[in-house]
Amino acid sequence: MTDRPKRIRRTAEDARTLILDAAEKVTRAQGPASLRLQDVAREAGVSHPTILHHFGNREGLLQALNARTMTQLTQEVIGGMGTAGSGEDGVARTFAAYRSGVAERLVWLMQSGAHPPADRLKLFEEIVISLHETRRRFAQPGNEPDLADTRHIVHLTTVAALGDALFGARLRQAGDGEEAARQAFERFLAGMIDDFVNVKASAP
Repeated sequence: MTDRPKRIRRTAEDARTLILDAAEKVTRAQGPASLRLQDVAREAGVSHPTILHHFGNREGLLQALNARTMTQLTQEVIGGMGTAGSGEDGVARTFAAYRSGVAERLVWLMQSGAHPPADRLKLFEEIVISLHETRRRFAQPGNEPDLADTRHIVHLTTVAALGDALFGARLRQAGDGEEAARQAFERFLAGMIDDFVNVKASAP
């Protein structure tokens, strides 16, 4: 008699993580618009009803994928902008966070009609606060950095990183030299931000 496959017991959190990992892989391979629960179930090695149990429907899975993407991006950007040793490190890490299909998935999720996570603005504010604390550490005594400037820096870097991931290579048309060209642009942007921050930090 053939032995039945051993059933794998997972916690609800482990199952959700497995399914979301599979959903990310499917969207990278096929594009977000082609996301089908059957494909995700096959990739994750679970049944279609299992996905329905954890996410309700395709819309629920998209919502969870959207929320997860935003959280991961925020953690990466906070790590880059808030703790990096220089603006160049922060810009490079932020740009890297949007590559590998993340920017495309974000755009599609925004266009899909899926409601954004309720705490999206809170996530953005966490980045602002993290960078602002870094600016305060490097400012001259008695020279409090402007929080509005910090918010503009985060906004500029985020928009630049998202746009560069979507069509930066086409604008540069660098061919085999794309990696070097992209890094040069990142250094250029970081230099502009560093110059601005340094001027503000030393201003009387």
